[in-house]
This record gives sequence, C-alpha cells and structure tokens, in this order.
Amino acid sequence: MQPIALSFPSRRPMAGNSNIVPLPSRRDEAAAAGIPVRSKSAAAVVLAGRGERAQVLLMQRAGKTSRGLWSLVMGGLEAGETAPQAARRELMEEVGIAAGAIYNSGCCDTFYNPGANTIDITPIFVAPFPRAPAVILNEEHLDYRWVSFAEAMELIAYPGQRQALAEIKRDFADRDAPAFRLMQA
Repeated sequence: MQPIALSFPSRRPMAGNSNIVPLPSRRDEAAAAGIPVRSKSAAAVVLAGRGERAQVLLMQRAGKTSRGLWSLVMGGLEAGETAPQAARRELMEEVGIAAGAIYNSGCCDTFYNPGANTIDITPIFVAPFPRAPAVILNEEHLDYRWVSFAEAMELIAYPGQRQALAEIKRDFADRDAPAFRLMQA
C-alpha cells in the first residue's frame, strides 16, 4: 500500500522521511480560505423622468458610521427574500415608494467591509417613474434630494454606486428600459 502524501504549495516533506508532510498551520488555512464574499443587501435607483431631465433620488444616511453621507436606497435582505424583493421592500420602508416595475441594472456595488473582513456585493435595481413620486422618510435617513445624474455622481459617497449611475443613465434614462432586465414581482 502506497502512503498518501498531502500536497500544500508551501510545504515540503519532512527531512529524512519523504512520506510525511506536515499538516497546514492556521495561517495556511486562513490564507487558503481568502476573504469571504457575501451578498446580504440590495440597492435601488429611483429614476424620475427620461433623458437629460431625468433625476435620481438620493438619501442622506442617519446611521452611526454613515451619518450625513449620500447614497441610493439600500438595505439588508430578510430571510427567504430575493434581492429584487428586498429592493422593493426597502423602497416602501425607507421612502414610502411602491415600485411598479423594477429592473436589474446589471450593476453591483462591490466593496471591502473591514468590520466583517468580507467583500460585500450589493446588486442595484432601477425603479423608473415618469415623474418624481412623493417621498416619506423613515428614521434611517436625515434628508433626501431629487438630483441630476451629474449631481448624484458628485454627492454619492460610495464609488460602486457612482460607477453604476453612469451605466444606469445610459441604459434607463437615455434609452428605453431593456425588457430582458424587467424583474417579475
């Protein structure tokens, strides 16, 4: 019977015995595991109007770490909920907006979360309206603004959200919404 040799890139057989390979250390296991990737939230761009007159809804956050920062409507997924369902729920809970159609923007906000040591990925959805719907703030926000895409890109604190806005403007404000991106309720 042949001995089984374990293979670890940084490990060599122990001196004097070519059949014994040391087990990996905790450091090796952590390096092999990498940084966990997770997706536990969803965001939505509320789009009012079309073309150069199109506006997006921005929220001024009230939380401890993000207090005063401007962002899209966003929040965590609840148990058993899909990302589009979470985006719809967050729109209703955070700003009192019932979205008719909701589209997959094709964009995600991806960032490193130092508190959790994770890479977080947040899919971004689009809720288009012919004109700006009424907004009812909840306690998660200090204020809101309807702004142009150019102003939104100046105000938004998060790089992934700013990058997504350029694609969303092109695909949803400057053109007819792509039918294949429509999310079913």
